[in-house]
Amino acid sequence: MDTIAIIGAGPSGIMAALTTKTKDNRVILIEKNKVIGQKLSITGSGRCNITNLDNKEDFFAKIPENSKFFYSAFAKFSNYDFIDYLENIGIPLKYEGQKAYPKNESAQKTVNTFIKLLEEKNVEIRLNEELIDFEIDNKSNTVTSITTTKTKEHIDKLIITTGGLSYCKNSTFSLLAKKGIQITQLYPSLVSIETIYDYSNLSGISIKNVSVRANIDGKKYLTSGDMLFTQKGLSGPAIMDMSSYIVKFQDLKTDTSSNHKNLTYKGKNLYISIDFMPYISKNQLEDIIFDSSKKALKTKLSAYLPERMLKFLLEKYENTDINNMKKEEKEKLLNIFKNYKIAIKNFSNIKSAIVTKGGVSLNQISPSTMQFKNIQNLYFAGECLDIDALTGGYNLQIAFSTGYLAGSSSKL
Repeated sequence: MDTIAIIGAGPSGIMAALTTKTKDNRVILIEKNKVIGQKLSITGSGRCNITNLDNKEDFFAKIPENSKFFYSAFAKFSNYDFIDYLENIGIPLKYEGQKAYPKNESAQKTVNTFIKLLEEKNVEIRLNEELIDFEIDNKSNTVTSITTTKTKEHIDKLIITTGGLSYCKNSTFSLLAKKGIQITQLYPSLVSIETIYDYSNLSGISIKNVSVRANIDGKKYLTSGDMLFTQKGLSGPAIMDMSSYIVKFQDLKTDTSSNHKNLTYKGKNLYISIDFMPYISKNQLEDIIFDSSKKALKTKLSAYLPERMLKFLLEKYENTDINNMKKEEKEKLLNIFKNYKIAIKNFSNIKSAIVTKGGVSLNQISPSTMQFKNIQNLYFAGECLDIDALTGGYNLQIAFSTGYLAGSSSKL
């Protein structure tokens, strides 16, 4: 009877265990925390945006890099396959736009259902136990045993699903690097942005349906959705999605000539630009602002942005006769709403990140099996891999799909 050890009981580890377990093998699910599914239990602010309804093309458009690697896993276990699976195990779903949530809107109850299923399948769940080492037989190119904080034992297959660096300390990457497994640069992703300018007086203001742009090295990045002003800068889905694209530019030169240590890229500050009204064209906005009425500028725009936001944006125009503005001045006023530039000071740290960008280099992994190419009984799945996506259930789906594929491959 084969013994299959799975290290990490997050979404990918849970799915790998459920998929690989048969009556003819022994599956051990090892988790260093005191509970399984710890991160899953708090996703979606506790409501658990577990997947989405996107078609294949739209889904892959939400993966900034390395999306081709995910083709096989998605083909084996797509978001629609997962939806059917959840319904069959007693987790009915509800939908908000493209986002899928459990009907009970409880991430913890979702985790509890998975726990019950693992127990019914006789998966051995071992908590408060951490992987310390694993032994490789160089002649056969196989993992022969694992050493944890509690025991050492022989195994036949090893699946590593230890996640990224967010939410909890993860020492697995260091162990893997010592074993000669390449780890790409790790960054916090889906994080808020700290700005150079102090926007703390706008803290708490939320603006719906903005567009956020960045232009770096001639390449344009675009996200959309809601945004939020915070004490230190900006947050909200549109901002956090943008971080997924541009956070990799943070390992750059530092400007120490001022009180701020500003992130720079090739000697220049990093900027994002915000269109606060993407649903209105520039020409339409011009007609609204420069119409013939004698209404105050804030009154003309009160239907589009919060009063406190308008007061901030229009402070320098309080006593300006906008009807006598020159063309260049009109353009500047329009750009306040359609192309507002913000310089980035920093990105939030890895502890506050929803996911980690970077991980086990994908050129070492077979995309059709999740097997490590140089060690025939070693598999990887989930956030520990160098693949991540935007907000909206995409990262969880990647974790469940790769976990399913690793589990399916390891029982063959």
